[in-house]
Amino acid sequence: MTYGWAILIVIIVAAALYALGVFNPATWTGARATGFQNVGAPASGAWQAMATGTPNFQVNLRNNLPSRINLTSATTVSVGSTACGNVSVGDVMNSTTPLSTAEYTVGIGNSFRLTANCGGLTSGSSYTASVELVYDNIDTGLDGFRESGSLTGTVS
Repeated sequence: MTYGWAILIVIIVAAALYALGVFNPATWTGARATGFQNVGAPASGAWQAMATGTPNFQVNLRNNLPSRINLTSATTVSVGSTACGNVSVGDVMNSTTPLSTAEYTVGIGNSFRLTANCGGLTSGSSYTASVELVYDNIDTGLDGFRESGSLTGTVS
């Protein structure tokens, strides 16, 4: 009988911890950016994934290279194992150039916004987004540079 009460208390404590979100990975996942060695990792809060809206993923990046770059059509974005569609790039206020049809020039020290439509995002869940930029260096004439990084956060 004593063991029965102990098991009941353990079940109640586990249920209370579950209700408080202790077992939800999103509770412990902070916003973190890794990679982006040449372009530069975005500052905390410069990216967002949303459960609703179009586009529902966006990240603000900055050209930290000492030359102008052309982002090409090979730019990809994925959240988890799901590839995102309709990848577009533009200035921080307006992202309207689809990278599948055009290149986008970014000046030295200028910021740009990358947006995408990612399906299956659930509000409150944690995510890791992979971003790969393919760009040409305008000032040196060299082509085909790759820049990649990952962004971790919680879906709003």
